Amino acid sequence: MERIFGPFKMDTDFSDKEQSIRAELERDDISFYRFVGGNPSKTEELRNTLESLRERKPLIVGIYRFPFQFEGKRKRMAAREQYFIMKDYCDAVITFESDGLMESIDPSTPIHDAPKSFDMLEEKVIQGLRDTLDETGIINIDYHDIKTFIQQKRGPLFLYTIEGKTFDEPLRNLLTAPYLPEDFTEGEQLIINIGYSRDVDMQAFRQINLRLNDLFDKADLFKLGSYFIDEPGQRFKITMIVNGLQDPIETPKTNNPSPKTKSFIKKWKK
Repeated sequence: MERIFGPFKMDTDFSDKEQSIRAELERDDISFYRFVGGNPSKTEELRNTLESLRERKPLIVGIYRFPFQFEGKRKRMAAREQYFIMKDYCDAVITFESDGLMESIDPSTPIHDAPKSFDMLEEKVIQGLRDTLDETGIINIDYHDIKTFIQQKRGPLFLYTIEGKTFDEPLRNLLTAPYLPEDFTEGEQLIINIGYSRDVDMQAFRQINLRLNDLFDKADLFKLGSYFIDEPGQRFKITMIVNGLQDPIETPKTNNPSPKTKSFIKKWKK
């Protein structure tokens, strides 16, 4: 399953509307490309598709899903190669482990319904970045902030949004989704965007900031944004974006880009 998302177009199949989507990719777009790894026959197609996208020079964020462990060693090996291809061409890659995604659903979920649940979790990440850019606030985070942030530390990216009515429980308990990378608190740079409703007071806002900075104590705060949610009661919505993470898997010895690929990547990075 491969999809290309233009500037926050969430439901466009790349195979059906390839030309029209490419025509819309301007320099100030963030383009999301989603790929489920593990099928060896898709490797060359993945490389060619990403190379074609790269020529348009949008900001490309890959959404990459590793296969299940039970699918076997061959698929895992293909997925490893495909991940590094995506990393070569994309400005950032957000990864998901299928085994972790499966822990987030009821084990009795029918096979044909499970992928829809996984897709929704991945699209929630995309929506989190969209909301960060769409919500103008007291301290705004714009496209150029995101672009600079991502391009300073190309590679794995963590992006997650939490919502709630109170902030009493430890922050780590709010970040226990099994599909999240284990080292998301080890990143080098951090963007935080905090939305708050009418009755969130300064003490709660202080606690939110203290706990976020304590959780990400190893990361430099790149930018802190905040915006008002015009509704009664106490509600917060916090989006965290972290870069400078380690790859989720070791680099395969066979992952040697062709001379053409090396030349292409070197050219666009310049």
